[in-house]
Amino acid sequence: MSTARSRYPELRALQIPDAEFAVCDVETTGLSADANRLTEIAVFRVANGEIVGSYSSLINPRQFISYEIQRLTGITNEMVYDAPELEDVMREVRDFMDGAVFVAHNAQFDRRFVDASLERCGLEPLETPTLCTARLARRLYPKQKRVSLGKIAAALGIHITKRHRAAGDAEATARMLIQFLRTLQDEFHMIEVDDILSFQHKSVYRISSPPKNIAGLKDTLDNLPHSSGVYFFYDRRGTILYIGKAKNLRKRVGSYFYHNAAHPEKIRRLVRSVRSITWENTETELSALLLESRSIKKHQPRFNSMLKRYRKYPFIRIDTADEFPRIGWTYEIEHDGAEYFGPFSSRFAVEDALDSINKLFHLRECEDALKPREDATPCMYYEIKRCSAPCALLSTKEEYLSEVEAVRLFLHGEHKEMMDVFIARMQRKSDALEFEEAALLRDRIEALERIIRQQRIMARSVLKQNLVIVTLARGTNVEVHLIKGGMLARQFLVDQKHINAKELRLSLEEIFYMEQAELFGGQQEDINEMRIIAAWCFSRRQDTIVVKADEHDSLDNLHQIVLEQVRLAGKDMSIAIDAREEARG
Repeated sequence: MSTARSRYPELRALQIPDAEFAVCDVETTGLSADANRLTEIAVFRVANGEIVGSYSSLINPRQFISYEIQRLTGITNEMVYDAPELEDVMREVRDFMDGAVFVAHNAQFDRRFVDASLERCGLEPLETPTLCTARLARRLYPKQKRVSLGKIAAALGIHITKRHRAAGDAEATARMLIQFLRTLQDEFHMIEVDDILSFQHKSVYRISSPPKNIAGLKDTLDNLPHSSGVYFFYDRRGTILYIGKAKNLRKRVGSYFYHNAAHPEKIRRLVRSVRSITWENTETELSALLLESRSIKKHQPRFNSMLKRYRKYPFIRIDTADEFPRIGWTYEIEHDGAEYFGPFSSRFAVEDALDSINKLFHLRECEDALKPREDATPCMYYEIKRCSAPCALLSTKEEYLSEVEAVRLFLHGEHKEMMDVFIARMQRKSDALEFEEAALLRDRIEALERIIRQQRIMARSVLKQNLVIVTLARGTNVEVHLIKGGMLARQFLVDQKHINAKELRLSLEEIFYMEQAELFGGQQEDINEMRIIAAWCFSRRQDTIVVKADEHDSLDNLHQIVLEQVRLAGKDMSIAIDAREEARG
């Protein structure tokens, strides 16, 4: 018999933001999945940190609902008399839940009833894994005595509409799950679905006997600061075993030695080997990320290769090395001559962006190497107006590359230049009396204008990121990171009360206006650094100031706006952003 692990291994291996979760709640005529029946079911589908769909229905159980159950749920025999039959509902439920992790509060109960109902209807069973929010709550909040849905929802500030009705309870559980997933990623550094599926089964209780080597480390652990930085674990020979970063050094390093959930064997082995700890404070979390990356590159500790995992963000990739470039998406950035745009928040976001691009622009979607010839038969993408069919010479190479350039301009946000390309093309078609083609171009221009107004897609070429990143540091300091070609070129602190405008201008001039050797060498560590910077700019876009150096036509103009951002950082982000937009014109 197939199992969830064998049939859905790819679901377990997905990054958490790339997975979908089907949050279910059922109401029943009793406690036995064999003897009793469903009276109501609701499912809320969660993807990328938000509820993206829902389904709910009463069900005729063909059984009497007792007075006690009616009083608890509010579902009466009269309410279900004309309700849909079980098979009709379960067929829709199964389709709605397909491919998603099954989630419920006290999930064993709900899963048993769903499985029994599917079997009763002769439908294929669900074979996706199960995640229990009650189990997660016990491990995330070990001091919470009761983890009922009502208690945990109240603790998290989640209001339940119509308690003990399927839709109300399922929606509350979905909102609870969203908060849990955020905590598991931010505080427990979980990356994949399998991490959280395993976490729900970990020991709840504190480790009874700390590692023997902790006695020699206690003073160090007590002296760790509550600030961001990078920590280094050493063995008895003074060899670096592991390098990590933390927003809070004391909390993070201490978690290796005192943790409510049991560590995996690899981490326990690391902890047993640690004999000394050092650390380096950083002013900001971004500095910690970059210092960690460069320190790992320099020292290559053996436990980093065993334990270190990064959240991967997807990027749009244009294969510009191909004679007829294609557009797609990938998690990896390679030094292969292609152009990468992003990052995007999840595979759902990048796939939605690609779908819009493929509808608006006529690039080929076939995977084969293109060898244009007159007797070639265009594929269905030409028939549905999603490809210009260069394979059959229905568009020239120059026209196709012009379309590629329009996509690049679109992704860069250079909308005026892109629209000028399309308007000029439409005018040429009209002048040549090709009115049907001109009308199609007019429709595409209108569709593009709608997309631009909605600002649905906006990305940058990763290899061409020239940025000034301003982040808040301690006290009255801000940290300025100068990014050239996607790599960190320079970073320095600026005291907001005593800004040296001359030094700031000189740094901007040296990095962005003078000839320098290319920082990107194509090594995996360089790619990791680019990924860190791009992901930071995306994930912290609400509280980080990013100035795009290329959008300013002179050093004086760039210096003026960066100076203004440094002064305003931390005071009012909306004022800072407005000032930046005004300077851009």
